[in-house]
Amino acid sequence: MHVVLISACEKRALKRSRALLDSYALRAGERTWASAMTVEGLQELRAALKRTASRQTAVACYRNEGMRRMKLLWVVGSTRAFGPHGHFPAGTTRRKEAAVPTWVRHAALLADAAGQGHDVGKASIAFQRKLRDATAPQKDSIRHEWVSLKVIQALRDGADWKTAWQRLEVKAERESVPFAERGLTNVHDAFDFLVASHHGLFGPRTGRDAIGVSNHVRQNPPFDPAQYRPQAPLPEPALAFLNKKLRRLEKIVPPEGVDTPLYWRALSLVARAGLIFADHYISSLHKSKDAELYANTKFDKAGRKLDQPLDQHLSDVSGMAGRMTYRLATLRLPGLSEETVERIMERTEIRQYAWQNRAIAALETARRTTDRPALVLDLAGTGAGKTRMNAKCACALAKDRRVRFATALNLRTLTLQTGDAYREQLKIGSDELACVIGDRIAIRLHESARQQETAEFADEDENPIDVEFEAVGEEFFVPAWVEPFLKEKPRMRPVIGAPVLASTVDFLIAAGEPHRQGHHTLALLRLVDSDLILDEIDSYDPKAMVAVLRLVQMAALFGRNVISSSATLARPVATALCRAYRSGIAMRAALEGRAGQDFLCALIDDHLDPEVFVCREHSEFEGRYDSRITRLLAALHGRAFRIPCLANIAAPTVIAWRDAIAHAVAQLHEDNAWPFAQTGKRVSFGLVRIANIRPAVETARFLADRFPDAYVACYHAQDFTIQRFLKERRLDRLLIRKNGNGHLETDADIRERVSRIDSPEVKFIVVATPVEEIGRDHDFDWAVIEPSSTQSIVQTAGRVNRHRLLPRTAPNIAILQVNHRKIRGQKTVFTRPGLETDTQRYNDPRQGRDPHGHDLKHLIDWNQLPVLDAGLRFRNHPFARLDDENLTAMLEAPLKILCMEARPRDWMVEATYADYPLRDRDAVQQTWRFNYEGDTFEILAPTATGDRFIPRPDLVAEKRGIPANAWLCWSREELAEQAAIAGIALKDAFHFTISTYRFAAQEFEWDEAFGASRPLDRAE
Repeated sequence: MHVVLISACEKRALKRSRALLDSYALRAGERTWASAMTVEGLQELRAALKRTASRQTAVACYRNEGMRRMKLLWVVGSTRAFGPHGHFPAGTTRRKEAAVPTWVRHAALLADAAGQGHDVGKASIAFQRKLRDATAPQKDSIRHEWVSLKVIQALRDGADWKTAWQRLEVKAERESVPFAERGLTNVHDAFDFLVASHHGLFGPRTGRDAIGVSNHVRQNPPFDPAQYRPQAPLPEPALAFLNKKLRRLEKIVPPEGVDTPLYWRALSLVARAGLIFADHYISSLHKSKDAELYANTKFDKAGRKLDQPLDQHLSDVSGMAGRMTYRLATLRLPGLSEETVERIMERTEIRQYAWQNRAIAALETARRTTDRPALVLDLAGTGAGKTRMNAKCACALAKDRRVRFATALNLRTLTLQTGDAYREQLKIGSDELACVIGDRIAIRLHESARQQETAEFADEDENPIDVEFEAVGEEFFVPAWVEPFLKEKPRMRPVIGAPVLASTVDFLIAAGEPHRQGHHTLALLRLVDSDLILDEIDSYDPKAMVAVLRLVQMAALFGRNVISSSATLARPVATALCRAYRSGIAMRAALEGRAGQDFLCALIDDHLDPEVFVCREHSEFEGRYDSRITRLLAALHGRAFRIPCLANIAAPTVIAWRDAIAHAVAQLHEDNAWPFAQTGKRVSFGLVRIANIRPAVETARFLADRFPDAYVACYHAQDFTIQRFLKERRLDRLLIRKNGNGHLETDADIRERVSRIDSPEVKFIVVATPVEEIGRDHDFDWAVIEPSSTQSIVQTAGRVNRHRLLPRTAPNIAILQVNHRKIRGQKTVFTRPGLETDTQRYNDPRQGRDPHGHDLKHLIDWNQLPVLDAGLRFRNHPFARLDDENLTAMLEAPLKILCMEARPRDWMVEATYADYPLRDRDAVQQTWRFNYEGDTFEILAPTATGDRFIPRPDLVAEKRGIPANAWLCWSREELAEQAAIAGIALKDAFHFTISTYRFAAQEFEWDEAFGASRPLDRAE
């Protein structure tokens, strides 16, 4: 392409940009460059400009489109120097800025007032003693923010400073919750909530008890009235400011006709984030001078010192909280360049993906008629290009084509895989894309979830320790006001600034979890100005799904589009998504003073015409969704790509269960093997899906013994980091079969292995846990599936004949009659993973269920399953019906609380979030590594000097060698060599984690070929 570049840089940026542009293009004027350039070269230039950009940088790039025009592709730096289409101004005029929305001003005023009062309680003798005496208890019997609340309530009622503190001496007053049953109903309630919760939500921390003060008023240490009197009066100007701001708050009233509790909830969530932001930042500054009352302490070389006079701290936080709230609510960061958007939106000419063209046209038409936020449900089948389509949806729905979106994924490996897909398929440059790949203190988080009462705090305010996430990305622009917050978290810069983010959901989920404090505000910084893409939401267990629904609600509150994709999006999940999104829209409507809760809704898939409509009633969504599923099932009929059969099990023993797997493997290979070029042999690549790691490892050992003519691999999470990486890289290369089997037949290692086997039949078998069934773009010839749920069966089946889509006449999928838990005699079998619970068992006749409810012979109507597709999840199979019933039951109570249809104060309670976490609170990740030099296994354990790895050979029950026909495994020397090639230190390369439900270190078995596994508890 031929491009023109124009620089409007100033000061030092002009010299830097000239030098850089001179190395890429020829000058056509003093500040103009022109050159022919490739797409890759232009991306490289843009990235280089961004790396050196400052606030004086402004470089625009235009593409020559022949006789028609010069089209603006992108601007690096300030866009103020150019018009919306890239025109350089001939002159300037001044005009008033657009009016700030009323709700934004109200939120800023609320945060400003709360900032002036948030730490008044630090004037107590107890807190000032804690600041001055390093040996004083870190915990207070009454938290300082609760003291602030009670003192301010008394001041508001007319009490003087000294009298106001006496309220704390009355137990009933000290422990009373200030909110009515309906929740927040006026501006004083909202103010009180901000002050009381700026370090944490109300109790209880877990359980179903009503909102209470257990997080703020403690029984130990006991209350001492003498300690909760003011050490000194608050300076008069500070009190005068507080009274003035409280009076100003009284002018704030909700718009007429809106739901008052909804309005105050929404306003408080925004204002609270601004307050937390401001408090964290101001508290980090050094402002030491003489005073009677201080806000906190700082450490320097001389030790611990008093810092920040309390009145100054209150004033500083107040002013900044108002500004931060305004900036958060009006945040607008740079989006994708027009060039990148064009590339993403290019029409596809591939027949398999033609449905995307129709869907995008429908979304663009709808967007021209309404600017309402949109909920998109992408029901396209396996291999239909949902990753690309989701990005296209975000572009089609973006207002003013300012495209920013974040893709939330459940697995860390999928984050990197999705990032690669965005780079390679959509050509999104590294200067527009960031990836979050996980956090570094996951073990501590799991422990603190169970042991919060004894957890360490970051400071005397009892703030929780911040979570740090590993992020991959370049330097990105963020507003100056965000810079101080990122000073101690430089890895967060690309997470906030990048137009496109591929992230583990663990980071984003905190946007819907106000009890996460600083992490909550960071996640909000991303969400408020970014559309949200959710991949395979039905892969989460019900509790985790509630956490994801909270994220959906917050996205809707900020007017963002949400795009959810899954081929198995069952009715309970779809309706839950709609309810959560609608509740966020309702809060947004209350803020804006609008009646109604309408939003744009789109139902799209690869078989039917897209359906885009304005959704005004939940019943309308349910009706349209049910109708579409009925039509989708009819369209799926007759596509014989995956044909299932039942793998019968002769006896209820582990031996018979494994024999059934072996028999299925042999038969599926016989029916689906293909001739391997120039060898006269037949080959197949098959998947054996096993729900849990220990049975998977044992099954891999069994199959390696049973089939000497087979190569057996085991793929799961409990493996050396380097070995799992090598397995995934090898599987990705071998099993992407969009162009058939040619690359397999020419692969040197595969050819050598095929020739090594004397038998004319060669099987390559991957025994895998559920890490294979979500997101892996692999195409197997056949699969044996241990059932956990209908969703897991369909998802695993999606790895079979995925790319080639060859018509089949014989079965290529076998579903085991019962799963391993049933064989072990457990009463609840479709669990971890699965939706069955101890109180809602699938075979419990007391609940009107079939006693054969664990037997796939009865759970599936085999006469109605000639082919295996999403119809298994959607049709009226007993298994699908039971999954739906249990899922609906488990989601109903938390959804009602989320949407304020029940217990309308519970959104302010920590237990509401802690009881429905993204990750199982009972699960513990124990981190191990193999010490290559010391030839021993070591566990990460707490010691007097901090966490470190210590040898525990006593916990390694058995070490198994590598079978002759093991596949995708390497000797330790080979792994060390590969780690060196990849630039990974040995201490990191040989890491692995073991999941357990015990906090004590647990014995495990190491298998050189197939990884780590531990004995299963009866409860598992």
